[in-house]
Amino acid sequence: MSAREKEKGFLPSLWDSLSSVRLTIPLLIVLAVASIFGTLIPQNASPEEYLRIYKLSTYRILRILGFLDMYHAGWFIFLLALLSLNLIACSLRRWPSVRRFFSPPEIKLEEVQWQQISSRKSFSLASPARDSLGQIQTGLSRMFSPPRVYQEEGAGYLFAEKGKLSRLGFYCLHLSILVILLGAMIGSFYGFRGYVNITEGETVDRAFLRSGQQVQPLGFEVKLERFIVSFYPTGAPQEFKSTVTILEGGRKILTEPIRVNEPLTYKGISLYQSSYGVASVEKAILEVVERSSRRGFTLSVQPGVQAEIPGTPNSLVIDRFTPDLRGMGPAFQGTLLEGDRPVENVVILQHHPDFVPQKPGRYQFRVREIQPKYYSGLQVNKDPGVWVVWAGCFLMMAGFYMTFFMSHRRIWVRMMDKKGRTQVEMAGSSHRNRAEFENELDRIEQAVKKAVSSGEKQSGTGGSS
Repeated sequence: MSAREKEKGFLPSLWDSLSSVRLTIPLLIVLAVASIFGTLIPQNASPEEYLRIYKLSTYRILRILGFLDMYHAGWFIFLLALLSLNLIACSLRRWPSVRRFFSPPEIKLEEVQWQQISSRKSFSLASPARDSLGQIQTGLSRMFSPPRVYQEEGAGYLFAEKGKLSRLGFYCLHLSILVILLGAMIGSFYGFRGYVNITEGETVDRAFLRSGQQVQPLGFEVKLERFIVSFYPTGAPQEFKSTVTILEGGRKILTEPIRVNEPLTYKGISLYQSSYGVASVEKAILEVVERSSRRGFTLSVQPGVQAEIPGTPNSLVIDRFTPDLRGMGPAFQGTLLEGDRPVENVVILQHHPDFVPQKPGRYQFRVREIQPKYYSGLQVNKDPGVWVVWAGCFLMMAGFYMTFFMSHRRIWVRMMDKKGRTQVEMAGSSHRNRAEFENELDRIEQAVKKAVSSGEKQSGTGGSS
């Protein structure tokens, strides 16, 4: 601590640090770098998922540092709180210099104040000050804004201003950041993000959080009525859609489709179409060839239902469907019966019809068609702070507009009688874009002269010079 800081004391030094931009910039850099890590490192995944990506030692280090649930980590929340305090302290420190612009303005400036204004104009009028005051007031109102007027013996003073609210752009930006941070914290602590897989015809009332270790009740039921998927000629999915029904207490509330980027939102919980897959098979058409006689049959089978092979004492029961059997694709597992007696276990691979697990059986089976029963993977999100974040974004846009596209412009006019004429002096200031303000001041001067000249012509008096 320096000698100067010791003289000031601890609390004043702490206030100077909290209200300094030198604290803001490092905080923003650290939060930006941390956010990059939070984007690259999966958040709230299960330990198994992390161990598939990282070594055990790396996983332990990331967990200790809080990078696996970064937005709930104590150090991250501390940085956000410190940034909030810094913004509030900066705003409070700057307020006294801003507040004076919202106090009643000085219409009559002292000579020292007048000389401190760099942008000044002057011209003279033939008419007395009291007669020209109304015309100057009219010209200023038309080109700038209605002025305030103060009049005394042999002199008149006017003051007009525009864009005073631009002085608050700084505060609007700071407030918008605080509102966005508040909304993010509300969503982080009172919202959740999970997933659920629903098979056609089934109903769920809870979702699994991203860690896979917690279950989140929804407060209502979701039933998948139907899932439809269409494909390109290449086999890639073109569109997939889930038609779901929301139920409460067994009562149907609504039925709506969910598509990619077209979620369904109910009671603040949004359901997004995320993925899909084959859960089971409703029916399959098999081509059956008897190995001994080479006779062929077409067989329609349903899981768990005994299907007789025509002209033989045999029948087939499909016990299980696997979407991907050891990387070889969709597969059926079943039993060949002779009467009611099992005689052979059967494995039928859709993409490998010649596959024989042990020795060739009585029949060769080939899958001709499958009528799949799909499951739909839905992402389930609840973010009660989203509207707070949106409010902060709109506030930030307003702050940017006030800060970069508005300027506080002020004009003073004083009129004094001198040797039978009126000496008019104009002075103005703008806290931003001063070159453009100089041009505006020239236009206002011409407009005022024109207004006075028109008034003098109507009254039959002389002109201005």
